[in-house]
Amino acid sequence: MDVLLILKFLIALALGALIGIERERKKEGAEFAGVRTFILIAILGTISAYLSQDFPYFWIVSFAGLVVLVGLSYLVTTRKNDDVGITTEIAAFLTFVLGMLCFADEGMLLAPILAIIITTLLAIKPHLHQFAHRVSEKELINTLKFLIIAFVILPILPDEVMGPLAVFNPFQIWLMVVFISAISFTGYILMKIIGPEKSLGVTGIVGGLVSSTAVATSMAARVKESGLLMKAAVFATVVASSMMFLRILFEVSVINPALLPKLSAPMMVMGVLGIILGIFVWRRTEVRQMDADLKLDNPFSLKPALIFGALFLAILFLSKIANIYLGSSGVYLASIISGVADVDAITISMALLAPDTISNNTAVTAITLAAISNTVFKFLITLFLGTRKFARNIGIIFLVVILAGLITIFVL
Repeated sequence: MDVLLILKFLIALALGALIGIERERKKEGAEFAGVRTFILIAILGTISAYLSQDFPYFWIVSFAGLVVLVGLSYLVTTRKNDDVGITTEIAAFLTFVLGMLCFADEGMLLAPILAIIITTLLAIKPHLHQFAHRVSEKELINTLKFLIIAFVILPILPDEVMGPLAVFNPFQIWLMVVFISAISFTGYILMKIIGPEKSLGVTGIVGGLVSSTAVATSMAARVKESGLLMKAAVFATVVASSMMFLRILFEVSVINPALLPKLSAPMMVMGVLGIILGIFVWRRTEVRQMDADLKLDNPFSLKPALIFGALFLAILFLSKIANIYLGSSGVYLASIISGVADVDAITISMALLAPDTISNNTAVTAITLAAISNTVFKFLITLFLGTRKFARNIGIIFLVVILAGLITIFVL
């Protein structure tokens, strides 16, 4: 007896049961399929793939029969319930395909992944509808514009160095724009789904993925409105800023993992220490929720993407010129200045330039200085847009975090 063949049928049975249980829970009225039906459909798919080895068109006949049965059931259901939804019917067709996929050796691994994704999409229907209603027309249009530029324009850009100093690579530069925007967009989607008003923890962590500067600006304004929100706003600001250090680590791990052994220490120290201090403040406050009124621009709009691309290119040129004429000290100066505007641009620039143009040590120090520069800039935001007490609390925590980072650099 072929043990592998039995395993394939068992996997198909399990996947059919997984989708079927979800549909059974949502079953209303006269809908045709529950858990048993979905199990049988999955097994039918696997049997069809098996028999198609000897009878090549058997799977077509099986699928056609399934289409007829599901179609007839759909007609009966719509007449009885006056419901024109076809989600369960589509799920049935996908379950048949998953059953067939289980028969293929590589499909055994792919089918469970697809089944989990399909079941998740079916289960989170209310959240998806809620999210769809939250998306504005402007956000949708901006997203579509960027997707066209990312997946239509990007592939046709020349992947070669051109121009002076050999730093201008159109494909590479725009790829980095897509990469950074994708990170920000992930946080943006989470914020849209969860809502910034749900929890300060969400505001700090997810807001830090999108823009820690935006979080600091928003919290400064909230504190100015009400001093009762002081500790809560400090927590959100500190956690968002700490997430920036962890975000830098992720970016470098993708672009130039060779920098991680030396960069991980200062970034982890500053990031983890900031989160610990933020949690300490959190435990001392009774205000755990508030309307953060956090305004985050859609990171997939075209204008911010173009601005980031231009800034990224300018930093590449500036860093290389500074390294040629001033050495590592020039790179450090450029990093400090650039970090005020955008820490992502300088991080990726240093990761790309090392080790060919600058040494790994110089790149690590420059990225750390840029992160510190950005942190100081956020403190200035809290000072000028918030209250003195808020700025003092933020300043003390930021000072401890920065000193810890600098000490880590010099010690290691």
